[in-house]
Amino acid sequence: IDTNKFIFNHESRNILRKELKIENKRVFISIGRFDEAKDYPNLLNAFSILYKKYKDIHLLIVGDGSLRVTIESMIINLNIEESVTLLGIRKDVEKFLSASDIFVLSSAWEGFGLVVAEAMACERIVIATNCGGVSEVLGDCGFLVKPKNSNELYKAMNKAYLIDRKESEIIGILGRRRIIEKYSLKSVIDKWEDIYK
Repeated sequence: IDTNKFIFNHESRNILRKELKIENKRVFISIGRFDEAKDYPNLLNAFSILYKKYKDIHLLIVGDGSLRVTIESMIINLNIEESVTLLGIRKDVEKFLSASDIFVLSSAWEGFGLVVAEAMACERIVIATNCGGVSEVLGDCGFLVKPKNSNELYKAMNKAYLIDRKESEIIGILGRRRIIEKYSLKSVIDKWEDIYK
């Protein structure tokens, strides 16, 4: 992870939140292609339950893919279109991570879970399904839930929503520290140099 690129940016946060009209919202974000592996129905079902409790929440989704029409239809059917923004494919996801408060990975299966590390580097609270290498990346710096379980995902999202600003900052700092120590460009280069030595 390039921790100089993936870093919390207060200016980007303010600009994007104003542009998207989400200044006073608790913002969740998910990033990934629209396919079966990412299991966006899991996320949308969980978010729709949360939205029944709290109207001051918003969900940003960065990505696109073959299931876009299905996802758009589901958003309408769940009556959450006012609180979900599909952003398409973006090359500046680090800015949108800064604009959000809580990152959610709802995947049914994963490889390494690179985007989890990127969110942690940006000091976001992370909720992720326990698949692939995600638990190894996350450690104890976030919420880990079972895949394909919208009710469990909703409960974790509800807990994350209730975390106050001070605790959110502490979680973010610890998450970023974990990424710098284990997955930053420098730490990986240092590990390879030690192997060669």
